[in-house]
Amino acid sequence: MKLMKFFNLWIILFLLSGCSYHVYKGMPDGTNYESEYYYVNEDEVDFLYDLTYRSVEQITSEQEIFDTIFSHIDSARTYILIDMFLFNSHIGEADQTYRKLAEELSDKLIHKKNESEIQIDFITDPINILYEGAESKELIKMEDAGINVINTELKKLPDSNILYSFIWRTFFQWFGNSKEGGTLAHPFSSEEQKVTYRSYLALLNFKANHRKVFVADHKDTWVSVITSANPHDGSSAHSNVGILIYGDFAEEIFKAEASVAKFSKGNLSSEIDTERKEDKKAIKIKLITEEKIKDCLIKEINVSTKTDSIKMGMFYLSDRDVIKSLISASNRGVNIRIILDPNKDAFGREKKGIPNRPVANELVKRSKGKIQVKWYSTHGEQFHSKFIFFESSNKESTVIMGSANLTKRNIGNKNLEMNILLKAKHNTAPIREIHNYFDLIWNDEKYTVDYKTYASKSLWKKFIYRFTEFWGTSSY
Repeated sequence: MKLMKFFNLWIILFLLSGCSYHVYKGMPDGTNYESEYYYVNEDEVDFLYDLTYRSVEQITSEQEIFDTIFSHIDSARTYILIDMFLFNSHIGEADQTYRKLAEELSDKLIHKKNESEIQIDFITDPINILYEGAESKELIKMEDAGINVINTELKKLPDSNILYSFIWRTFFQWFGNSKEGGTLAHPFSSEEQKVTYRSYLALLNFKANHRKVFVADHKDTWVSVITSANPHDGSSAHSNVGILIYGDFAEEIFKAEASVAKFSKGNLSSEIDTERKEDKKAIKIKLITEEKIKDCLIKEINVSTKTDSIKMGMFYLSDRDVIKSLISASNRGVNIRIILDPNKDAFGREKKGIPNRPVANELVKRSKGKIQVKWYSTHGEQFHSKFIFFESSNKESTVIMGSANLTKRNIGNKNLEMNILLKAKHNTAPIREIHNYFDLIWNDEKYTVDYKTYASKSLWKKFIYRFTEFWGTSSY
């Protein structure tokens, strides 16, 4: 009997120690990175955005992010590097798609590869092949064309679903997966063949390479795009933002992506070698990934003063440290305006407003109404933008923009994320463009609706948000 108790205790301790290790282990080498500043001119930076809105009883989608990327694929001659999270033609339960982005991108890349000796590296997340449980026709065609496709090895990342992932690691990961089909419906498409239980079991780990970045050669230099947009048919009408940068900043992205390729047992097929110039130009930029995004964001919020304003557009906002810092900044007199997705639409499925609605209620209530919140007016698509704009007329303004939602998973060293931090005077072109963009969607009723439209004081939603945020048991 004593031996059995000892054995049971040993098993419990073994599971707990394994759980703790994989929750708190460090990120892979080369991730959680903050670069030095690079300096660029105004004409070397361009702010990009997609907007979907209702105009005269018609849904309109204005898009420039992937149109810009596609044009630079056409003009590239030697090398293209892409890392994109969602890359498939699935549209979930939606009854239509705005644009076949996955097919457009794969066809562009394949055509480019076939017509030249260009090297192309394509990194993506294994959600697109359901963690080895399904095939991707886009990825297969690209590989057949000679494109270097790398699926990120997510097991190297810390666990975010604390209550579940240790069970999966202990009992289920050893069974691998099969693309031959299974007994469960495909989670993202009713038209695809059924998949295994193992695909769902892997999905419940809720971890991802969530980056969205593009690099290519451009004439005698490089062009980079860091964005919130996915080349995914079901996301093709989402509102998104991005930053385009010309110059040797691309080398920082390449180094960050080379690290992902390495721990995913792959290699990038080319190199980016630049002679970095230290000229002090009008705009300075740096690359920030994973938890460094949070560190930089909290720092910028905490140094803001009553002469500054914070303007934010965010798909998900739930990180407790960010929320506390925003409330504290408001109490110091900082003007804060936030546009949030109402979290009501997800590829044809209805969502319950978590986490944004309970978070918005907390921000408005605890700031006594000083933090102003509006909701983007969605019509089945999502306000998928992720940017924070620190605007100042007497010092440098700052923009943080990219793939990262402001959630524990996205900026807490769980997911792979990539953002850019940009600093410039308020009268420089990119700052003016972002200022005009925010004011456009804040002030025009065809883009945004008042806070009261989706305001929620639900204690149940607050509990669900706080529970899932802490334990990592949701997809945000």
